[in-house]
Amino acid sequence: MNGFLRFTRTTLLIIATFGLCQAANAQEDEVPTEDGQVSAQAIVDAGREQFNAGEYEAAVNSFTTVVNALKSRGPSQELLQLLVFRAKAYAQLEEYEAALGDLKEGLTYAQGNPAIEAEIRNTRGEVYMEAGAYQLALPDLQSAAAADRANGQYQFNLGKAEVKLGLSEPGEKALTKWLESGEDLPEQKAEALMLRGQAYASLAKYDKARADLAASLAIDSNEHEVYFTLGSIALQEKNYAEAAEQLSLAIKNYTPEDEDDTLPFVQGHLTRAFCLEELGKEQEDQAVAVGHYQAAAAECQQLINELDEDNPELGGSRSAALFRLGVVQRLQGDYADAIRSLSKAIQINPALGEAYFRRGICFFYQGEELLAIRDFEQAAGINFDSPRSNLWKGMAWAKLNDYDAAIRAYGEAVAVSDRYVPAFVNRGLAHLQQRDFEKAIGDFNEAIRLQPTEATHYYRRGRAYSLSGDREDAIQSYMNAVAYDGNLRPALLALADELEANGQRALGAEYRSRAGE
Repeated sequence: MNGFLRFTRTTLLIIATFGLCQAANAQEDEVPTEDGQVSAQAIVDAGREQFNAGEYEAAVNSFTTVVNALKSRGPSQELLQLLVFRAKAYAQLEEYEAALGDLKEGLTYAQGNPAIEAEIRNTRGEVYMEAGAYQLALPDLQSAAAADRANGQYQFNLGKAEVKLGLSEPGEKALTKWLESGEDLPEQKAEALMLRGQAYASLAKYDKARADLAASLAIDSNEHEVYFTLGSIALQEKNYAEAAEQLSLAIKNYTPEDEDDTLPFVQGHLTRAFCLEELGKEQEDQAVAVGHYQAAAAECQQLINELDEDNPELGGSRSAALFRLGVVQRLQGDYADAIRSLSKAIQINPALGEAYFRRGICFFYQGEELLAIRDFEQAAGINFDSPRSNLWKGMAWAKLNDYDAAIRAYGEAVAVSDRYVPAFVNRGLAHLQQRDFEKAIGDFNEAIRLQPTEATHYYRRGRAYSLSGDREDAIQSYMNAVAYDGNLRPALLALADELEANGQRALGAEYRSRAGE
Protein backbone atom coordinates (compact mmCIF):
# COMPACT_ATOMS: atom_id res chain seq x y z
CA MET A 1 0.00 0.00 0.00
CA ASN A 2 1.33 3.45 -0.79
CA GLY A 3 0.10 5.17 2.38
CA PHE A 4 -1.59 8.10 0.59
CA LEU A 5 -5.12 7.11 1.65
CA ARG A 6 -4.60 9.43 4.59
CA PHE A 7 -6.79 11.84 6.49
CA THR A 8 -6.60 14.87 4.19
CA ARG A 9 -7.30 18.48 5.13
CA THR A 10 -10.82 18.14 3.82
CA THR A 11 -11.36 15.02 5.90
CA LEU A 12 -10.22 16.96 8.95
CA LEU A 13 -12.62 19.74 7.91
CA ILE A 14 -15.41 17.18 8.20
CA ILE A 15 -14.27 16.52 11.76
CA ALA A 16 -14.22 20.21 12.61
CA THR A 17 -17.63 20.85 11.05
CA PHE A 18 -19.42 17.80 12.34
CA GLY A 19 -17.56 16.88 15.55
CA LEU A 20 -19.45 14.18 17.35
CA CYS A 21 -19.19 15.84 20.74
CA GLN A 22 -21.11 18.89 19.56
CA ALA A 23 -24.49 17.18 19.80
CA ALA A 24 -27.00 18.99 21.99
CA ASN A 25 -27.66 15.92 24.08
CA ALA A 26 -24.38 14.68 25.59
CA GLN A 27 -25.98 11.31 26.36
CA GLU A 28 -26.37 10.73 22.60
CA ASP A 29 -22.59 11.11 22.21
CA GLU A 30 -22.02 7.92 24.17
CA VAL A 31 -22.18 4.46 22.64
CA PRO A 32 -22.41 1.07 24.36
CA THR A 33 -19.23 -1.04 24.41
CA GLU A 34 -17.99 -4.04 26.38
CA ASP A 35 -16.66 -1.53 28.90
CA GLY A 36 -19.95 0.27 29.22
CA GLN A 37 -20.99 3.64 27.82
CA VAL A 38 -18.00 5.34 26.15
CA SER A 39 -17.72 8.71 24.46
CA ALA A 40 -18.24 8.34 20.71
CA GLN A 41 -15.66 11.04 20.06
CA ALA A 42 -13.11 9.13 22.16
CA ILE A 43 -13.69 6.01 20.07
CA VAL A 44 -13.33 7.98 16.83
CA ASP A 45 -10.12 9.60 18.10
CA ALA A 46 -8.79 6.16 18.99
CA GLY A 47 -9.71 4.92 15.52
CA ARG A 48 -7.82 7.77 13.91
CA GLU A 49 -4.75 7.03 16.02
CA GLN A 50 -4.97 3.34 15.10
CA PHE A 51 -5.25 4.26 11.42
CA ASN A 52 -2.22 6.54 11.54
CA ALA A 53 -0.28 3.79 13.36
CA GLY A 54 -1.11 1.30 10.61
CA GLU A 55 -3.48 -0.70 12.81
CA TYR A 56 -6.20 -0.77 10.18
CA GLU A 57 -8.20 -3.74 11.48
CA ALA A 58 -8.45 -2.09 14.89
CA ALA A 59 -9.41 1.19 13.23
CA VAL A 60 -12.23 -0.53 11.31
CA ASN A 61 -13.52 -2.04 14.53
CA SER A 62 -13.45 1.33 16.31
CA PHE A 63 -15.24 3.15 13.51
CA THR A 64 -17.78 0.32 13.15
CA THR A 65 -18.74 0.61 16.82
CA VAL A 66 -19.78 4.23 16.33
CA VAL A 67 -21.23 3.66 12.84
CA ASN A 68 -23.63 1.03 14.18
CA ALA A 69 -24.72 3.32 17.01
CA LEU A 70 -25.29 6.27 14.66
CA LYS A 71 -27.20 4.21 12.08
CA SER A 72 -29.83 3.44 14.71
CA ARG A 73 -30.55 7.19 14.88
CA GLY A 74 -30.88 7.65 11.09
CA PRO A 75 -28.77 9.53 8.53
CA SER A 76 -26.54 12.28 9.89
CA GLN A 77 -23.42 14.20 9.05
CA GLU A 78 -21.69 12.41 11.92
CA LEU A 79 -22.46 9.07 10.23
CA LEU A 80 -21.07 10.45 6.96
CA GLN A 81 -17.79 11.29 8.72
CA LEU A 82 -17.39 7.77 10.06
CA LEU A 83 -18.23 6.12 6.73
CA VAL A 84 -15.38 8.05 5.07
CA PHE A 85 -13.00 7.11 7.87
CA ARG A 86 -13.94 3.45 7.75
CA ALA A 87 -13.69 3.34 3.96
CA LYS A 88 -10.07 4.52 4.16
CA ALA A 89 -9.27 1.81 6.70
CA TYR A 90 -11.02 -0.86 4.60
CA ALA A 91 -8.97 0.21 1.58
CA GLN A 92 -5.73 -0.22 3.49
CA LEU A 93 -6.84 -3.77 4.28
CA GLU A 94 -7.54 -4.24 0.53
CA GLU A 95 -11.22 -4.84 1.32
CA TYR A 96 -12.18 -2.68 -1.61
CA GLU A 97 -15.82 -3.73 -1.96
CA ALA A 98 -16.48 -2.79 1.68
CA ALA A 99 -14.72 0.53 1.20
CA LEU A 100 -16.70 1.33 -1.95
CA GLY A 101 -19.93 0.39 -0.20
CA ASP A 102 -19.26 2.88 2.60
CA LEU A 103 -18.41 5.62 0.13
CA LYS A 104 -21.49 4.98 -1.98
CA GLU A 105 -23.63 5.27 1.13
CA GLY A 106 -21.73 8.40 2.16
CA LEU A 107 -22.50 10.11 -1.15
CA THR A 108 -26.23 9.80 -0.44
CA TYR A 109 -25.71 11.79 2.80
CA ALA A 110 -23.40 14.39 1.21
CA GLN A 111 -25.90 15.85 -1.23
CA GLY A 112 -25.96 19.63 -1.00
CA ASN A 113 -22.45 19.84 0.48
CA PRO A 114 -19.98 20.15 -2.44
CA ALA A 115 -16.84 20.10 -0.27
CA ILE A 116 -17.73 16.86 1.45
CA GLU A 117 -18.98 15.26 -1.76
CA ALA A 118 -15.63 16.15 -3.38
CA GLU A 119 -13.74 14.51 -0.52
CA ILE A 120 -15.80 11.34 -0.83
CA ARG A 121 -15.25 11.21 -4.58
CA ASN A 122 -11.52 11.77 -4.09
CA THR A 123 -11.42 8.96 -1.54
CA ARG A 124 -13.33 6.65 -3.85
CA GLY A 125 -10.86 7.51 -6.61
CA GLU A 126 -8.01 6.60 -4.25
CA VAL A 127 -9.67 3.27 -3.47
CA TYR A 128 -10.03 2.47 -7.16
CA MET A 129 -6.35 3.35 -7.69
CA GLU A 130 -5.30 1.13 -4.80
CA ALA A 131 -7.17 -1.69 -6.56
CA GLY A 132 -5.39 -0.84 -9.83
CA ALA A 133 -8.62 0.36 -11.50
CA TYR A 134 -7.33 3.71 -12.76
CA GLN A 135 -9.97 4.02 -15.48
CA LEU A 136 -12.73 3.76 -12.85
CA ALA A 137 -10.89 6.22 -10.59
CA LEU A 138 -10.58 8.96 -13.21
CA PRO A 139 -14.18 10.33 -13.25
CA ASP A 140 -14.29 10.65 -9.44
CA LEU A 141 -10.87 12.32 -9.30
CA GLN A 142 -11.78 14.72 -12.10
CA SER A 143 -14.97 15.64 -10.24
CA ALA A 144 -13.12 16.22 -6.96
CA ALA A 145 -10.41 18.37 -8.60
CA ALA A 146 -13.02 20.43 -10.46
CA ALA A 147 -14.91 21.07 -7.21
CA ASP A 148 -11.80 22.24 -5.34
CA ARG A 149 -9.01 23.27 -7.71
CA ALA A 150 -6.87 24.55 -4.82
CA ASN A 151 -6.74 21.17 -3.09
CA GLY A 152 -3.25 19.82 -3.69
CA GLN A 153 -4.09 16.23 -2.77
CA TYR A 154 -6.89 16.18 -5.35
CA GLN A 155 -4.45 17.44 -8.00
CA PHE A 156 -1.89 14.81 -7.03
CA ASN A 157 -4.38 11.96 -7.26
CA LEU A 158 -5.77 13.20 -10.56
CA GLY A 159 -2.28 13.60 -12.03
CA LYS A 160 -1.30 10.12 -10.89
CA ALA A 161 -4.33 8.50 -12.49
CA GLU A 162 -3.84 10.42 -15.72
CA VAL A 163 -0.17 9.46 -16.02
CA LYS A 164 -0.96 5.82 -15.28
CA LEU A 165 -3.58 5.91 -18.04
CA GLY A 166 -1.15 7.48 -20.53
CA LEU A 167 -2.78 10.93 -20.37
CA SER A 168 0.61 12.59 -20.05
CA GLU A 169 -0.18 16.24 -20.81
CA PRO A 170 -3.06 16.72 -18.32
CA GLY A 171 -1.22 14.49 -15.83
CA GLU A 172 1.87 16.69 -15.98
CA LYS A 173 -0.23 19.81 -15.38
CA ALA A 174 -2.05 18.35 -12.37
CA LEU A 175 1.19 17.10 -10.79
CA THR A 176 2.83 20.48 -11.36
CA LYS A 177 -0.02 22.10 -9.41
CA TRP A 178 0.64 19.75 -6.51
CA LEU A 179 4.40 20.31 -6.64
CA GLU A 180 3.83 24.06 -6.63
CA SER A 181 1.34 23.88 -3.76
CA GLY A 182 4.07 23.80 -1.12
CA GLU A 183 3.09 20.42 0.32
CA ASP A 184 6.03 19.12 2.40
CA LEU A 185 5.52 15.37 2.20
CA PRO A 186 8.83 13.84 1.07
CA GLU A 187 7.50 10.41 0.13
CA GLN A 188 4.62 11.86 -1.87
CA LYS A 189 6.90 14.47 -3.45
CA ALA A 190 9.25 11.71 -4.63
CA GLU A 191 6.32 9.92 -6.25
CA ALA A 192 4.98 13.14 -7.81
CA LEU A 193 8.39 13.88 -9.34
CA MET A 194 8.66 10.31 -10.60
CA LEU A 195 5.19 10.43 -12.16
CA ARG A 196 5.82 13.81 -13.78
CA GLY A 197 9.15 12.50 -15.04
CA GLN A 198 7.31 9.58 -16.62
CA ALA A 199 4.87 12.02 -18.22
CA TYR A 200 7.71 14.12 -19.63
CA ALA A 201 9.42 10.97 -20.91
CA SER A 202 6.29 9.87 -22.79
CA LEU A 203 6.12 13.36 -24.32
CA ALA A 204 9.80 13.01 -25.41
CA LYS A 205 10.79 15.92 -23.13
CA TYR A 206 13.79 13.95 -21.96
CA ASP A 207 15.77 16.76 -20.28
CA LYS A 208 12.80 17.70 -18.10
CA ALA A 209 12.13 14.03 -17.40
CA ARG A 210 15.71 13.43 -16.26
CA ALA A 211 15.61 16.50 -14.00
CA ASP A 212 12.44 15.28 -12.26
CA LEU A 213 13.69 11.72 -11.97
CA ALA A 214 17.00 12.87 -10.49
CA ALA A 215 15.10 15.01 -7.97
CA SER A 216 12.96 11.99 -7.09
CA LEU A 217 16.06 9.85 -6.52
CA ALA A 218 17.52 12.56 -4.28
CA ILE A 219 14.56 11.95 -1.95
CA ASP A 220 14.31 8.18 -2.40
CA SER A 221 17.24 6.44 -4.09
CA ASN A 222 15.63 3.00 -3.86
CA GLU A 223 12.65 3.45 -6.19
CA HIS A 224 13.06 0.95 -9.03
CA GLU A 225 10.47 2.65 -11.26
CA VAL A 226 12.66 5.75 -11.51
CA TYR A 227 15.65 3.73 -12.73
CA PHE A 228 13.40 1.83 -15.13
CA THR A 229 12.10 5.11 -16.59
CA LEU A 230 15.67 6.42 -16.97
CA GLY A 231 16.53 3.17 -18.74
CA SER A 232 13.52 3.56 -21.01
CA ILE A 233 14.61 7.09 -21.96
CA ALA A 234 18.10 5.85 -22.81
CA LEU A 235 16.52 3.05 -24.83
CA GLN A 236 14.45 5.56 -26.83
CA GLU A 237 17.65 7.48 -27.53
CA LYS A 238 19.33 4.19 -28.56
CA ASN A 239 21.94 4.63 -25.85
CA TYR A 240 21.89 0.93 -25.05
CA ALA A 241 24.87 0.95 -22.67
CA GLU A 242 23.23 3.61 -20.47
CA ALA A 243 19.89 1.83 -20.71
CA ALA A 244 21.43 -1.47 -19.58
CA GLU A 245 23.12 0.25 -16.62
CA GLN A 246 19.91 1.95 -15.45
CA LEU A 247 17.94 -1.27 -15.85
CA SER A 248 20.51 -3.08 -13.69
CA LEU A 249 19.78 -0.54 -10.95
CA ALA A 250 16.04 -1.01 -11.47
CA ILE A 251 16.41 -4.77 -11.03
CA LYS A 252 18.65 -4.31 -7.97
CA ASN A 253 16.17 -1.96 -6.28
CA TYR A 254 13.01 -3.77 -7.32
CA THR A 255 10.49 -4.24 -4.56
CA PRO A 256 7.07 -5.68 -5.52
CA GLU A 257 3.99 -3.77 -4.39
CA ASP A 258 2.72 -6.89 -2.67
CA GLU A 259 5.22 -8.02 -0.02
CA ASP A 260 4.10 -11.63 -0.58
CA ASP A 261 5.02 -11.41 -4.28
CA THR A 262 8.25 -13.34 -4.87
CA LEU A 263 8.42 -12.79 -8.64
CA PRO A 264 11.57 -11.23 -10.08
CA PHE A 265 11.37 -7.98 -12.04
CA VAL A 266 10.33 -9.66 -15.29
CA GLN A 267 10.05 -6.52 -17.43
CA GLY A 268 13.36 -5.24 -16.13
CA HIS A 269 15.23 -8.43 -17.05
CA LEU A 270 13.61 -8.69 -20.48
CA THR A 271 14.27 -5.06 -21.36
CA ARG A 272 17.88 -5.29 -20.19
CA ALA A 273 18.40 -8.42 -22.30
CA PHE A 274 17.05 -6.53 -25.32
CA CYS A 275 19.45 -3.63 -24.67
CA LEU A 276 22.43 -6.01 -24.45
CA GLU A 277 21.27 -7.62 -27.68
CA GLU A 278 21.16 -4.24 -29.43
CA LEU A 279 24.61 -3.39 -28.01
CA GLY A 280 25.90 -6.54 -29.68
CA LYS A 281 24.40 -5.55 -33.03
CA GLU A 282 26.22 -2.19 -32.85
CA GLN A 283 29.67 -3.77 -32.52
CA GLU A 284 32.01 -4.14 -35.48
CA ASP A 285 34.28 -6.42 -33.47
CA GLN A 286 32.57 -9.81 -33.54
CA ALA A 287 34.22 -10.93 -30.29
CA VAL A 288 32.81 -7.87 -28.49
CA ALA A 289 29.40 -8.48 -30.06
CA VAL A 290 29.40 -12.11 -28.87
CA GLY A 291 30.22 -10.91 -25.34
CA HIS A 292 27.08 -8.75 -25.32
CA TYR A 293 24.99 -11.59 -26.74
CA GLN A 294 26.25 -13.93 -24.05
CA ALA A 295 25.38 -11.37 -21.38
CA ALA A 296 21.88 -11.04 -22.86
CA ALA A 297 21.48 -14.82 -22.88
CA ALA A 298 22.62 -14.99 -19.24
CA GLU A 299 20.04 -12.34 -18.32
CA CYS A 300 17.29 -14.40 -19.95
CA GLN A 301 18.49 -17.64 -18.38
CA GLN A 302 18.58 -16.05 -14.93
CA LEU A 303 14.97 -14.96 -15.34
CA ILE A 304 13.92 -18.39 -16.63
CA ASN A 305 15.56 -20.06 -13.63
CA GLU A 306 13.66 -17.81 -11.23
CA LEU A 307 10.26 -18.49 -12.80
CA ASP A 308 8.48 -21.58 -11.51
CA GLU A 309 7.68 -23.67 -14.57
CA ASP A 310 4.94 -25.49 -12.65
CA ASN A 311 3.02 -22.26 -12.07
CA PRO A 312 0.69 -21.70 -15.06
CA GLU A 313 0.26 -18.04 -14.12
CA LEU A 314 3.91 -17.47 -15.00
CA GLY A 315 3.58 -19.00 -18.46
CA GLY A 316 3.52 -15.64 -20.24
CA SER A 317 6.70 -14.50 -18.50
CA ARG A 318 8.52 -17.78 -19.20
CA SER A 319 7.44 -17.69 -22.84
CA ALA A 320 8.72 -14.12 -23.23
CA ALA A 321 12.06 -15.00 -21.61
CA LEU A 322 12.50 -18.11 -23.78
CA PHE A 323 11.68 -16.08 -26.89
CA ARG A 324 14.28 -13.43 -26.01
CA LEU A 325 16.83 -16.18 -25.31
CA GLY A 326 16.09 -17.79 -28.68
CA VAL A 327 16.60 -14.50 -30.49
CA VAL A 328 20.01 -13.98 -28.86
CA GLN A 329 21.06 -17.57 -29.60
CA ARG A 330 20.16 -17.06 -33.26
CA LEU A 331 22.30 -13.91 -33.39
CA GLN A 332 25.22 -15.99 -32.10
CA GLY A 333 24.63 -18.53 -34.86
CA ASP A 334 23.50 -21.20 -32.36
CA TYR A 335 20.55 -22.22 -34.53
CA ALA A 336 19.89 -25.56 -32.82
CA ASP A 337 19.77 -23.97 -29.36
CA ALA A 338 17.65 -21.12 -30.71
CA ILE A 339 15.15 -23.58 -32.21
CA ARG A 340 14.91 -25.38 -28.85
CA SER A 341 14.27 -22.14 -26.94
CA LEU A 342 11.77 -20.80 -29.46
CA SER A 343 9.95 -24.16 -29.58
CA LYS A 344 9.56 -24.07 -25.78
CA ALA A 345 8.19 -20.53 -26.04
CA ILE A 346 5.69 -21.66 -28.68
CA GLN A 347 4.68 -24.67 -26.59
CA ILE A 348 3.76 -22.33 -23.73
CA ASN A 349 2.18 -19.70 -25.96
CA PRO A 350 1.06 -21.04 -29.37
CA ALA A 351 -0.15 -17.54 -30.32
CA LEU A 352 3.38 -16.09 -30.21
CA GLY A 353 3.68 -15.34 -33.91
CA GLU A 354 7.09 -13.70 -33.61
CA ALA A 355 8.52 -16.95 -32.20
CA TYR A 356 7.36 -18.87 -35.29
CA PHE A 357 8.94 -16.18 -37.48
CA ARG A 358 12.31 -16.28 -35.68
CA ARG A 359 12.32 -20.09 -35.63
CA GLY A 360 11.58 -20.06 -39.35
CA ILE A 361 14.70 -17.94 -39.91
CA CYS A 362 16.75 -20.51 -37.98
CA PHE A 363 15.36 -23.33 -40.16
CA PHE A 364 16.10 -21.21 -43.25
CA TYR A 365 19.78 -20.89 -42.36
CA GLN A 366 19.98 -24.59 -41.47
CA GLY A 367 18.84 -25.49 -44.97
CA GLU A 368 15.43 -26.72 -43.79
CA GLU A 369 13.43 -24.58 -46.21
CA LEU A 370 10.16 -26.54 -46.01
CA LEU A 371 10.15 -26.35 -42.19
CA ALA A 372 10.94 -22.65 -42.49
CA ILE A 373 8.02 -22.13 -44.90
CA ARG A 374 5.61 -23.78 -42.46
CA ASP A 375 6.75 -21.49 -39.65
CA PHE A 376 6.55 -18.40 -41.86
CA GLU A 377 2.99 -19.34 -42.85
CA GLN A 378 2.06 -19.81 -39.19
CA ALA A 379 3.61 -16.45 -38.29
CA ALA A 380 1.82 -14.71 -41.17
CA GLY A 381 -1.50 -16.11 -39.97
CA ILE A 382 -0.95 -14.70 -36.48
CA ASN A 383 0.83 -11.43 -37.29
CA PHE A 384 -1.29 -10.81 -40.36
CA ASP A 385 -0.47 -7.09 -40.42
CA SER A 386 3.27 -7.69 -40.93
CA PRO A 387 4.72 -8.45 -44.40
CA ARG A 388 8.01 -9.93 -43.11
CA SER A 389 6.87 -13.54 -42.81
CA ASN A 390 5.65 -13.62 -46.41
CA LEU A 391 8.93 -12.06 -47.56
CA TRP A 392 10.96 -14.79 -45.88
CA LYS A 393 8.59 -17.43 -47.18
CA GLY A 394 9.31 -16.14 -50.67
CA MET A 395 13.05 -16.27 -49.99
CA ALA A 396 12.71 -19.91 -48.86
CA TRP A 397 10.82 -20.83 -52.05
CA ALA A 398 13.49 -19.03 -54.06
CA LYS A 399 16.19 -21.15 -52.37
CA LEU A 400 14.22 -24.18 -53.56
CA ASN A 401 14.20 -22.66 -57.09
CA ASP A 402 10.40 -22.51 -57.07
CA TYR A 403 10.13 -18.95 -58.36
CA ASP A 404 6.38 -19.12 -59.04
CA ALA A 405 5.77 -19.86 -55.35
CA ALA A 406 8.30 -17.21 -54.38
CA ILE A 407 6.56 -14.58 -56.51
CA ARG A 408 3.21 -15.47 -54.94
CA ALA A 409 4.69 -15.10 -51.45
CA TYR A 410 6.24 -11.73 -52.30
CA GLY A 411 2.86 -10.67 -53.67
CA GLU A 412 1.28 -11.61 -50.34
CA ALA A 413 3.82 -9.37 -48.61
CA VAL A 414 2.94 -6.49 -50.94
CA ALA A 415 -0.76 -7.09 -50.25
CA VAL A 416 -0.06 -6.57 -46.55
CA SER A 417 2.00 -3.41 -47.19
CA ASP A 418 2.34 -1.77 -50.59
CA ARG A 419 5.27 0.24 -49.23
CA TYR A 420 7.39 -2.74 -48.22
CA VAL A 421 10.45 -2.28 -50.44
CA PRO A 422 12.14 -5.69 -49.81
CA ALA A 423 9.10 -7.46 -51.26
CA PHE A 424 9.31 -5.47 -54.52
CA VAL A 425 13.08 -6.01 -54.77
CA ASN A 426 12.91 -9.76 -54.17
CA ARG A 427 9.95 -10.21 -56.49
CA GLY A 428 11.86 -8.30 -59.14
CA LEU A 429 14.83 -10.65 -58.70
CA ALA A 430 12.50 -13.67 -58.98
CA HIS A 431 11.07 -12.27 -62.23
CA LEU A 432 14.66 -11.86 -63.47
CA GLN A 433 15.27 -15.55 -62.78
CA GLN A 434 12.26 -16.31 -64.97
CA ARG A 435 13.51 -13.80 -67.58
CA ASP A 436 10.30 -11.83 -67.28
CA PHE A 437 12.15 -8.52 -67.67
CA GLU A 438 9.11 -6.26 -67.98
CA LYS A 439 7.70 -7.39 -64.63
CA ALA A 440 11.14 -7.23 -63.04
CA ILE A 441 11.58 -3.63 -64.23
CA GLY A 442 8.13 -2.79 -62.90
CA ASP A 443 9.02 -4.08 -59.41
CA PHE A 444 12.38 -2.28 -59.39
CA ASN A 445 10.56 0.92 -60.42
CA GLU A 446 8.29 0.53 -57.39
CA ALA A 447 11.34 0.13 -55.17
CA ILE A 448 12.86 3.27 -56.69
CA ARG A 449 9.62 5.19 -56.18
CA LEU A 450 9.65 4.30 -52.50
CA GLN A 451 13.42 4.75 -52.01
CA PRO A 452 14.55 7.11 -54.78
CA THR A 453 18.11 7.54 -53.46
CA GLU A 454 18.97 3.84 -53.00
CA ALA A 455 21.66 3.06 -55.59
CA THR A 456 21.15 -0.71 -55.64
CA HIS A 457 17.60 -0.36 -56.96
CA TYR A 458 18.90 1.47 -60.05
CA TYR A 459 21.66 -1.12 -60.47
CA ARG A 460 19.19 -4.02 -60.40
CA ARG A 461 16.87 -2.27 -62.82
CA GLY A 462 19.90 -1.68 -65.06
CA ARG A 463 20.59 -5.43 -65.06
CA ALA A 464 17.00 -6.07 -66.16
CA TYR A 465 17.37 -3.57 -68.98
CA SER A 466 20.71 -5.10 -69.99
CA LEU A 467 19.31 -8.63 -70.08
CA SER A 468 16.32 -7.44 -72.10
CA GLY A 469 18.68 -5.83 -74.67
CA ASP A 470 17.69 -2.24 -73.87
CA ARG A 471 21.20 -0.80 -73.69
CA GLU A 472 20.29 2.89 -73.57
CA ASP A 473 17.97 2.49 -70.56
CA ALA A 474 20.51 0.18 -68.95
CA ILE A 475 23.25 2.82 -69.25
CA GLN A 476 20.96 5.49 -67.80
CA SER A 477 19.95 3.29 -64.89
CA TYR A 478 23.57 2.40 -64.09
CA MET A 479 24.46 6.11 -64.34
CA ASN A 480 21.81 6.87 -61.73
CA ALA A 481 23.13 4.11 -59.48
CA VAL A 482 26.65 5.57 -59.65
CA ALA A 483 25.30 9.08 -59.04
CA TYR A 484 23.84 7.97 -55.69
CA ASP A 485 26.77 5.72 -54.76
CA GLY A 486 30.05 6.36 -56.54
CA ASN A 487 31.64 3.34 -54.88
CA LEU A 488 29.07 0.75 -55.96
CA ARG A 489 31.54 -1.49 -57.80
CA PRO A 490 29.02 -3.81 -59.55
CA ALA A 491 27.26 -0.78 -61.05
CA LEU A 492 30.60 0.74 -62.19
CA LEU A 493 31.64 -2.48 -63.91
CA ALA A 494 28.22 -3.03 -65.52
CA LEU A 495 28.22 0.57 -66.75
CA ALA A 496 31.73 0.14 -68.21
CA ASP A 497 30.60 -3.04 -70.05
CA GLU A 498 27.55 -1.32 -71.56
CA LEU A 499 29.49 1.82 -72.57
CA GLU A 500 32.23 -0.22 -74.23
CA ALA A 501 29.65 -2.36 -76.05
CA ASN A 502 28.01 0.88 -77.17
CA GLY A 503 31.28 2.09 -78.72
CA GLN A 504 32.13 4.52 -75.88
CA ARG A 505 35.39 2.80 -75.00
CA ALA A 506 37.19 5.75 -73.41
CA LEU A 507 34.28 6.51 -71.08
CA GLY A 508 33.88 2.81 -70.35
CA ALA A 509 37.55 2.54 -69.46
CA GLU A 510 37.18 5.49 -67.09
CA TYR A 511 34.39 3.76 -65.13
CA ARG A 512 36.29 0.45 -65.14
CA SER A 513 39.27 2.26 -63.64
CA ARG A 514 37.04 3.73 -60.93
CA ALA A 515 35.78 0.22 -60.16
CA GLY A 516 39.38 -0.96 -59.81
CA GLU A 517 40.11 1.81 -57.37
